[in-house]
Amino acid sequence: MTELGTFLKQRREASGLTLDQIQQTTKIQKRYIIAIEEGDYKNLPGSFYARAFIKTYAESLGLDVDELYETYAKDLPKIEPQPTAQLSRKQTYSKASETSSRISRWVPKVMLVLVAFLLMTAVWYVVRSLDFGGQDASPNEAPSSGVSINQNEEVPEEEPAEEAPVEEEPVEEEPVEETGPIAVTETNGADLTYEIATDERLTTEIHVKESPATYVGVRDTSLEGPFLAPEYPNQSKQNPIVIEDAETDTLRIRIGLIGGVEKIVVNGRELELADSPVTQNIFVKRVDAE
Repeated sequence: MTELGTFLKQRREASGLTLDQIQQTTKIQKRYIIAIEEGDYKNLPGSFYARAFIKTYAESLGLDVDELYETYAKDLPKIEPQPTAQLSRKQTYSKASETSSRISRWVPKVMLVLVAFLLMTAVWYVVRSLDFGGQDASPNEAPSSGVSINQNEEVPEEEPAEEAPVEEEPVEEEPVEETGPIAVTETNGADLTYEIATDERLTTEIHVKESPATYVGVRDTSLEGPFLAPEYPNQSKQNPIVIEDAETDTLRIRIGLIGGVEKIVVNGRELELADSPVTQNIFVKRVDAE
């Protein structure tokens, strides 16, 4: 038993720790911990692992590893030099032979590909020479037409005819009609504003569910004139509630319980209804279509 092993064992016992607890904390097998405490380093898997195990063991006890190594340097296992593997002549020759064998296997394949390429090149040149041999010897000479041309005679140049400018008629772009649901453009508490671009008057359909029953009131934005449609279900059982060609650019639709409304359609387009708040003041504003 070494002084280092005795010291570590005493510190462990003073801390009230068992070998099983040290094993669980450090993940070092119990037999290796016992070997460290007894200084029996030959039962450890090499000097490198022995020093690593001692370091981990000491850290688990809260010890300063550098101070421990300095104090018990004589008890630490000596680091063994790692042997340098040297190849024998037979192994060196075997590896060289293996490399040479690989090269010898590839040489015939490379030569075969090279010979095939040369043959294809030779055939291409032969075919090309035969094609050119069948043509006239002097392809640049133009055939004689029997008409003599006096090169000294001046040929009057023709003036290019002036083309009349073609006036392009402007193409009128047809306005693109928007389709699909109408999204909310502005939200302020219970007030939701929708805008629809159209040159027509607003025609609105309010489809109400049978359950739960809800209050529906439609006016213009002044809130002073008469209702544009009967309130539902207090005054009428009309469903859907329809307001045709409203003589106002903005409708105010007050919904007492938004869950009781199935859908609201304005000029053939459905509004995207919000889930909350429960009571809503829906403003539908008509803007001029561009």
